[in-house]
Amino acid sequence: MKKIHRIKPIAILLAAALTLLACDSSTLIAALGPTETPTRAPRATFTPKPEFTETPETSPTPEATAPPNATATRTRVPATRAPTARPAATAIPAPAFEWKQASHGSQGKCNAGPSTFEIKGRVHDGTAYVGGVTVVLLDKAGKTVATGVSRYPIELNPEFGISCFEVRNIFSYQLDASSGWFNGPLIVRLVRSKTDLTPISTDASISFTSSGGRWYIDWTK
Repeated sequence: MKKIHRIKPIAILLAAALTLLACDSSTLIAALGPTETPTRAPRATFTPKPEFTETPETSPTPEATAPPNATATRTRVPATRAPTARPAATAIPAPAFEWKQASHGSQGKCNAGPSTFEIKGRVHDGTAYVGGVTVVLLDKAGKTVATGVSRYPIELNPEFGISCFEVRNIFSYQLDASSGWFNGPLIVRLVRSKTDLTPISTDASISFTSSGGRWYIDWTK
């Protein structure tokens, strides 16, 4: 009879180990034991909190306030002062004219026929006739109607049978009012010169009608 040789268990284990080494590491790990499947830890589930909408509170209406730049206006109390006595009003003296209308002799208007509008007269200082004095005729608006200059005694023109007042018709100035007789009453006065109408006499007021006329006005000092 053949002799049966029994293989020892240790030899069987060694052969198995060598076989496993010939395999890859994954096979070895699989042979050694079951592979555990990694599992992820479950995430915590968060339940969202309910949101609450706040109801805005009604704020009280702010009281009106002055602008930041506004400043309080200070009212000044006027200082009480003793009343000052006003000086007494001084009367303005009337202008001292060098000449005035003569009050003697025949003065005024007389008829002279149609279309005649004249002013005649004499400039006399009380002793003699004075020449070179300017006489001006103005209408009621102050516009110059006529201008004349008195003549010296040697230039006087005697006129007879013209004046209704005088025996001798001697005049030293004569003005023609035909261009403005209708815009009266007119003013006759003596002035400084033809270019300087500053009065040097009082005013004599005269007027004409459409029928014409002649005025005699004498001047004296």
